[in-house]
Amino acid sequence: MKKLTLLGFICAFAVVANAGNLKFLASEEVKYDDNIYLTNSDKKDSFISSTKLGAKYEGQIPNTSLKGLFSAVGGYNAYTEKNDKNGYWDALAIAEISNKNFTLGDRFLLTSDPANSEQTERAKRINNNAYASFITSKEKMFSLGFKVSDDYTRYFEDEFKALNRNRINAGVGAYYNISSKTSLFAEYTYTDIDYDKNKDNNSDGGIVALGVEGQIASKVKGTAKATYNYRNYDHDLAGYDNYADLFGYEVSLAWTPTSRNLIKLTGERTFEETLFTNNRYFIDTGVNLYMAQKINKLTLGLNLGYDNLAYQKEVSNIKRKDDVYTVRPEIDYQLKDWLNIGAWYQFRKRASNMSDDYEYDNNRVGAYIKAIF
Repeated sequence: MKKLTLLGFICAFAVVANAGNLKFLASEEVKYDDNIYLTNSDKKDSFISSTKLGAKYEGQIPNTSLKGLFSAVGGYNAYTEKNDKNGYWDALAIAEISNKNFTLGDRFLLTSDPANSEQTERAKRINNNAYASFITSKEKMFSLGFKVSDDYTRYFEDEFKALNRNRINAGVGAYYNISSKTSLFAEYTYTDIDYDKNKDNNSDGGIVALGVEGQIASKVKGTAKATYNYRNYDHDLAGYDNYADLFGYEVSLAWTPTSRNLIKLTGERTFEETLFTNNRYFIDTGVNLYMAQKINKLTLGLNLGYDNLAYQKEVSNIKRKDDVYTVRPEIDYQLKDWLNIGAWYQFRKRASNMSDDYEYDNNRVGAYIKAIF
């Protein structure tokens, strides 16, 4: 399935590459990580060299009303600490065609970066997300929309294979278009989650959402919505209800006070599956703030993140709760129109009320050179 996806991407890229804006990317990054396994004990540090090559096409597809986005970037990450274990290839490929009413795309990821779970150690995995959406009109006062996606995740190491799963989403929405750029909406999305091995976590359910999207204010764009998420689990499990629900939110807003400033707020409160003892899931409540200021050819950035991971079942009379904090300042300088250099530092901390085994501090620092031509 994944081979066919990538083959389709390569063919599409070859067809349209000469018809629009084709660019190539090459970068080299050297970084130091003082805790590569994200643990509180027996810490191991390493220098890491990340070499990447890629290409991107974005533009009008000839003789159609469609725009195309086709990009692929991949590379190798080499470690001074046990590279035979820690070194890995990574890749990201995106293929998308769209017009003002329709979008069809696929996103494929191969990585070993930390997953969005309570697992602290890096885990090699692939993720493929295929998606499509359609809205009847953005010019009329009322419109209807449809969305569908298939999200597949597969881990390579045996200890994580119980997280291998496929999630299907299919949704419908009703939109009140305040203008061609701004819409109020109500959505319902059906969800079905199937695990390869961890059958106790198989479920179906839905997400009800109310929100606003588009040009929310004169210089603010994005989406903000309140959600109600519910799940019905397929299999009985001792000590569990087969029904779970959650009031949550999703937000992604970008404020550009001037052409040289950017403030971006993202966040989500949702379910996440877990392998932790007798918990089926935890509630992940997170928020992330990114700020950037451009001064001539220099761009200064700061990223602040917070996540709370709350588990619902007691273990030894304690409901586990983890707090994850991230601070990342960065600097980028444009040497040429096609050449940038930069540096960054990141501090990440996980605190837990359950055990020191789930806590860690992590410092990373890196510098890069990137060419886009």
